[in-house]
Amino acid sequence: MTSPTRVLVAGAGDVGLTLAMVLAAAGLDVSTLNRSGRSTDGATRIIADLTDVESLRLALADAEPFDVVAFTTAPDDRTEESYSAAYIEGPAALLEALTSHPARAVLTSTTGVYGDDDGRWVTASSPARPSRATAAIVLDGERALAAKVPTSIIRAAGIYGPGRTSLVDRVRAGGIVTSPAAAPHWTNRIHRDDLVAALAIAAIHPSPPAVAIAVDDEPVPLATVATWLAAKLDVTLPADPSPDTKATGKRCRNSELKDMGWEPAYPTFREGYRSMLATL
Repeated sequence: MTSPTRVLVAGAGDVGLTLAMVLAAAGLDVSTLNRSGRSTDGATRIIADLTDVESLRLALADAEPFDVVAFTTAPDDRTEESYSAAYIEGPAALLEALTSHPARAVLTSTTGVYGDDDGRWVTASSPARPSRATAAIVLDGERALAAKVPTSIIRAAGIYGPGRTSLVDRVRAGGIVTSPAAAPHWTNRIHRDDLVAALAIAAIHPSPPAVAIAVDDEPVPLATVATWLAAKLDVTLPADPSPDTKATGKRCRNSELKDMGWEPAYPTFREGYRSMLATL
């Protein structure tokens, strides 16, 4: 695909609006689509329900064709119905409403499609075997979208950053237990701004991979992050009376993004949380 000039960010919430701002600042013609009408400087506002074909047709009636559609929709809650709306019904409705399909779609997905829970390393080419029903719905949405339009799927780990303080809040409240004897529970994360940079490069790269994993450079046991945060917050975490004896979680690699020239501004949790704590 030649360099795109027109991008639609569909389901534009926090991640999508930040992506729209980055792409608009780079000189692209960007539109945002959501129900709230929130947009950003330099982007065209489109208001519609992503799951309502007629609403979309009306809102997009005068729009010129888009080179790229970036789906950044997040489910409203953790129900299977909300996941289906975000990852299956929404993309299908938008493609039906558009007068012509884009040359490329970029889909914000999740590392949850990898159900591995024994501490193993996971790459973009590892088999996707979801262990949860919601993750299985996300995988179905990936496949359905890719069957209709060339798609670059960005599977993101846990997103943190501005306004996403759940782990900090749990540590501050003493809600995480630790034990030196525990086997590691491996975790992966991505700062919001680094995820946005990954989505942006997937949108404009001449040949992005079909699947990439958006994580920072250092998978790390949850206890390591919690202990580091506790020290910064001057909090004492409770001890775990019955620690795990087998490693859990997974360790994800970001090789495909690195191959496109992406480098995280927050390569480990330390840089990211240090930046967050400075604003709290």
